[in-house]
Amino acid sequence: MKKIFMPLFIILILVMSACGEDRSFIEDEYIVRNEAADQERDGRWEEVEGFLEMISEREVKTQRFYLYGSEPGFEKVPAVNFGYIPFYTNEELDIIEEIVPMANKNVRPGKMRAETKYIVIHNTGMASPVMTASRLSKSLQTSTRQASWHFTVDDREIYQELLLDEIGWHAGTPEGNNYGIGIEMAVYQGIDFNAAMRRTARLTAKLMLQYDLDLGDVKRHFDFSGKNCPQVLIESHRWEEFLGLVEMEYLGQKNFSDVTFIWESLTPAVLDNEGRVVSKSGEAASLRYRVRVILDGQERAYEFASLLKSLV
Repeated sequence: MKKIFMPLFIILILVMSACGEDRSFIEDEYIVRNEAADQERDGRWEEVEGFLEMISEREVKTQRFYLYGSEPGFEKVPAVNFGYIPFYTNEELDIIEEIVPMANKNVRPGKMRAETKYIVIHNTGMASPVMTASRLSKSLQTSTRQASWHFTVDDREIYQELLLDEIGWHAGTPEGNNYGIGIEMAVYQGIDFNAAMRRTARLTAKLMLQYDLDLGDVKRHFDFSGKNCPQVLIESHRWEEFLGLVEMEYLGQKNFSDVTFIWESLTPAVLDNEGRVVSKSGEAASLRYRVRVILDGQERAYEFASLLKSLV
């Protein structure tokens, strides 16, 4: 009996020893995997923090500028930029389809683009208060002018009038028309022009990602035909500002679609939760705000302060 027991005891000890070694190996592998996951998560948080730094302008500019229209009495309409901070959210754009009937050959040439190389930015030359994106889209349905574009944008809505891969007549040259998507930004009296710029930038970035374009492919009508368009962005020296908004939207949509950003103004008398300066005093002020960021089930909060410059 002792002769049988002893070998079994020795085998049991060896098995237990082997299991212990396996468990140690598994635990070590688990630790390595978790350390790698932690490093990746930390890297993601660093990306988020860098993105937030891009948004949190240290100085928020204000300015007086003009909207331009062809209607009598609205040729040069004074406008004011009271300032804004581009609080980024990754919400989907709501695009209203109002595709022009195929029978209207003045607007729809009926040809498809062989390639998409550009996003071409325009602004309308109609500044009376009724010329909203909705009004412009409806007027395009029965237009007799040989002119067309793909999207009309204002501070509240986006309308689509041509199929996305269809050629439109908007850039003034075959290169711009045959290879470009045209976006018309409304410029009517009373528009929140900052909000219209931000909405146009979000649409532009969405199209850039869809067609694998970069910031250098975002063009002005002027870049093709020499026409002073988009006139408001050009005359007010806000084209570079617009490109900055496009870059922010592009990075946000590309890298942070899985991240939730919840913004809160800490100076609500001056700044609202959407980043708009609501005070119309034109006086310099400190803007303070907080953003809650949710990533992979974790939440972190960040606070920022910016100086709103006085309106002169």
